[in-house]
Amino acid sequence: MQVAVFADLEGSFGIWRMRQCFTGTPEWQYGRECLTADVNSVIDGAFKGGASTVTVKDTHDTGFNCLLPKLDSRASYIGGHFVKPSFFGDLSSYDLILYFAIHAAAGTPNSFFPHTHYGVFSEVLVNGKPACEMDIYGGYLGEFGLPIGFVSGEEIATQQALLNLPWVKHVPVDKRKEVYTEGDTSVNYLTEGRAQLCQEAAQAVADAPHMEPLLFQGDLHFEATFRSLELAHKFNSWHFPQYEKKVEWDSKNMREGFDKLNLLTFFPRKIYPIREPLLFFMRRFNFIKNNYFAPEPKREGAVHEFK
Repeated sequence: MQVAVFADLEGSFGIWRMRQCFTGTPEWQYGRECLTADVNSVIDGAFKGGASTVTVKDTHDTGFNCLLPKLDSRASYIGGHFVKPSFFGDLSSYDLILYFAIHAAAGTPNSFFPHTHYGVFSEVLVNGKPACEMDIYGGYLGEFGLPIGFVSGEEIATQQALLNLPWVKHVPVDKRKEVYTEGDTSVNYLTEGRAQLCQEAAQAVADAPHMEPLLFQGDLHFEATFRSLELAHKFNSWHFPQYEKKVEWDSKNMREGFDKLNLLTFFPRKIYPIREPLLFFMRRFNFIKNNYFAPEPKREGAVHEFK
């Protein structure tokens, strides 16, 4: 079985503040340590569950957040975004997706760094219901025949994912600062949490034959409300139907709907014709920048130090 580990960042063990998720900051460099330690636990679990190959797909921001010299050498790694054959690159060889370190949907109260796909939205609805990333990404991947079998992240984020993915194995992650700055107590929490990542990932791979891709039936209606009218005017270069801060569109399926969502975030009209070579350049630029010119980590009292 060929397993892909899709990695976000906000839901990692050890992370408690937004700046630890902002690419290029010293705090983010610490966040990368947390992410890589978590990824290695999931990779180990995938192999223990019966995976023949494991590929890590880095999906947070520019897509180069893992510390590659410290990544489990049994896994291959893909960073950055793509145009084809899908936004996530070539999906044809995978049988199962393990999506970890997720966050809550845009507009979720009392949650850590909630957003859906891109931070400019205050809410995203699909057929009138609030949509989290696991709904949109899960439906998109589902149309390629791929089930999501595992999620981890803040508890509210995992509960949102379970609404449309009730079969997934899941691990909740605490987002409070004191959980990661209290000496041996924090060390024990991190150790136990990553052991749970390994255990649940292994179970997800073992149970993969009983999991189905997420498929939404019928046409889909999307509504994306921007955080401000200024952002709505800036990002709606495609002139989708707009009502103040809200933009709407219809699609025949999630693949089409997600492609249109990307027009409002990653592919403004002016750069759309050159999006493929531009992303090719950006992948290489960010690979070099994030791996050879990253700052020293700022841990702010956290007990975590990834060796």
